[in-house]
Amino acid sequence: MAPCPQPHRLTLSFALLAACGRGEPVSLDEEIALSVEDVEPVLAPPGEGLLRDTGASEEGEVEPGTSAADGGEDSVAAEIIAAVLTPSEERRREYEALVPKDVVALQMFRELRVASEGEGGRPRASLLDLNPVVHEWFVLDLVRGETTVRYHLENHEPRRVRLRAGTEYADGVVLEVDGQERRCALWTPGEPSALELARTSGRAFAPLCEGRLSLRNPVDGRRSNLEVTTDFLRDNVWGGEQITALVRETVYQDSELVTSDLVAGREEAEREEGPRRFQVDPALAGRRLRPVNLGLPLTGAGDGTLEIGRWYALDGYEGVFASAVQPVLADPALFTDWKGRVHPLDEVEGTALVYVVAFDLAQHELRFDTGTDHPRVGWSERARKEVVDSRLPGPDGFGSLTPLVRNGKVNPAQVSRLVSTFTGGFKRSHGAFKAGERALQSSGTHYGWVEHGVVESKLHVGLATAVGWADGSVEVKVWGPEDQARLAQVRWARQNGVPLLQTDPETGQRRPGDLVTAWTAGNWSGSAEGKLRSVRASLCVQDSERGRYLLYAYFSSATPSSMARVLAAYGCDTGMLTDMNALEHTYLSLHRFREGVYDVHHLVTGMHVLDKEQGGVYLPRFVGLADNRDFFTVLRRTPGGNP
Repeated sequence: MAPCPQPHRLTLSFALLAACGRGEPVSLDEEIALSVEDVEPVLAPPGEGLLRDTGASEEGEVEPGTSAADGGEDSVAAEIIAAVLTPSEERRREYEALVPKDVVALQMFRELRVASEGEGGRPRASLLDLNPVVHEWFVLDLVRGETTVRYHLENHEPRRVRLRAGTEYADGVVLEVDGQERRCALWTPGEPSALELARTSGRAFAPLCEGRLSLRNPVDGRRSNLEVTTDFLRDNVWGGEQITALVRETVYQDSELVTSDLVAGREEAEREEGPRRFQVDPALAGRRLRPVNLGLPLTGAGDGTLEIGRWYALDGYEGVFASAVQPVLADPALFTDWKGRVHPLDEVEGTALVYVVAFDLAQHELRFDTGTDHPRVGWSERARKEVVDSRLPGPDGFGSLTPLVRNGKVNPAQVSRLVSTFTGGFKRSHGAFKAGERALQSSGTHYGWVEHGVVESKLHVGLATAVGWADGSVEVKVWGPEDQARLAQVRWARQNGVPLLQTDPETGQRRPGDLVTAWTAGNWSGSAEGKLRSVRASLCVQDSERGRYLLYAYFSSATPSSMARVLAAYGCDTGMLTDMNALEHTYLSLHRFREGVYDVHHLVTGMHVLDKEQGGVYLPRFVGLADNRDFFTVLRRTPGGNP
C-alpha cells in the first residue's frame, strides 16, 4: 500500500513543560493532559514546533488500550439515575410557556443550594445544579450589594466528584471525592479569589479545586473563510440565504466527489473483530476499491486497495475501524420493498466513494458540545412568518445562552482520553422546517439539543436524534414521547431533521425514513429541481453479535436516497444526517497518543486545512483551536465506566 498520509504531531517534552512553568518532571499522562493553551506561547522555530508535519507515520507496536467498562455503563450516582425525576407543575409550565425567558427556565430539574449568606465581608453566594442527575454544569452567583457576578462551572468527573454547597463552609464549595469530603475555597475575601484569578486567566477552561472543576470563560471561535462569507450574507444582506443556496447548488455540488474502479481480488476471510460487514451484492464479493484521499492509518491493506465493505483496524487506535464502499455495491435483496420510498441512484452518486469509521461503544464514550457561535438559539430564517412570535427572540423564548459559556473546544481535562472529534450538525439557519406539516408545528420545529445535561433548545418528537444518556449509553433514534419522559437522564442530544433510515416497529424491517424523497418537507437542502448531490455525513449505531458500534459515514457525493441504502447495508436501525456541502461541515479527525507523541489523522486528507499552524505549532480544530461550530468528541472509557 502507498505510504499512509502523514499525521500531524505534537511531542510534549519535559524541557518544554519546564519552560511553561512546570519545573519538576511529570508523567506522560500529565504531559498529554497539558492544555494547548499552556504550550501556545512557547513557539519553536518553523519545522520544529510542538505539533508539526513530520513525514510518514512511524511503525511500531500498538500500546495496549484502556480496558473497557463491561457493558459500557456509567456508575454516576446510580441511585439518582434510577430515580424518576418529576418536575413540579410550576417548573413544567415554565418550560412549556412561550414567553420571554432565559435558558435556565428550560431546566425543569435544576436544584438551588445556598452556599453562603455573605457574612464577614463575603459575598452572598448561590449554586445552581442545572441537572442533578448528570451533575456536570453549574451556575454560581456571587452577590455584593446590588451587583451579581455569574460563573459557569464544569465538573469533569461526575462519577467521582459530587459538588455541594452549604452554610457550614462560607468560602467556597464542598466536594465529595470518592466519598471523601474536601473543601474548595473559591471566594475567600481579602485577596484575589480563586474565581477572580480563573476569570482573568485568559483560558477557556480555567482549573479550580485542584483541577477537579473548571471555570468556563468566553473565547472567540475560529471561522473559515466560507463561514465568514455565508454568515455575513445571511446576517447582513437582503436575500443572502438565496445567494448561499445558489452557490451551494452550483459550486458545491460534487465538489468533493471521488470514485474508484472496481479491482479484481479474492474475498478475504471474515475477521472476528470489528463491526458486521457491509452487505455487498453477492456477485461482487471480493472485489476491491482504491481509497482516494483517505487519510487514516489502515492495517492489513498492503496493496493499496480495500475489499468492499470490509472493516480494517486502524494502527494505534484500539476499537476503531474503517471501511469503504460505493452505494451501488449494496445487496439489491435489501431493497426489494423500497420501491417508491427512495429515488433511483444516478451514475454519479451510485459510484461515489463512501468512507465509514466505526467506534466500539464498549471502549469509547461520546460527548457533544456547542461551538462558540453555533448553533444559535434565535429564529431560523426558514421558519414561516405565521409561526414566528415576534415577542420572542427565539422559539424557546431567548436569543442567547447567557449565563452559559460556549467554548467550542475539548476541555483539556479530557485530552488524555481523546480519540476523535467530528463536526456536529446544521446551524440554526437551516435547522427548522419551511414546508410540510412540521413547518406549522412547534414554532417551525427547530432542531433541538442538550449539552452536559442542559436543555438549550427543546427536543421535538419525530426528529432523528443522537443521544447520550446519563448511564453512558448512546443511541441514534427517532425521538418519541417516552424519551421526553426521560429528559432528566439525557446527558447530551443533537437533533438533525427527519431520519434517513428507520426500523418498522411492527415488522422489524429497515426502511427509508418517510420523507427521504420529499426534498422540501424533509428539509434535505435540495435544489429548485428537487435534488442536490453533495458531500454529506451521517451517524448511526450498529448492533450485532459483535458488539455495539457508532458509525460515522462520509459520503463524497450523495442524496438522502443513497445514504439510506448504505446505512441499511451496514446493518443500522436508525440513521441521521449530520451536515453537508463542505469538508469543514463533514470534518473528522483521529488523535493518537503513544511514545510521547500526539498524532492527528484526518478522515479525508483535505480536512487538515481546517486545523491551523501558528509559529510552527500545529493546532487541531476543536482541540488546539476553539471553533464556532458544534462538535462531537470520542473519548476512551475509563476503567469502571465514564467520568
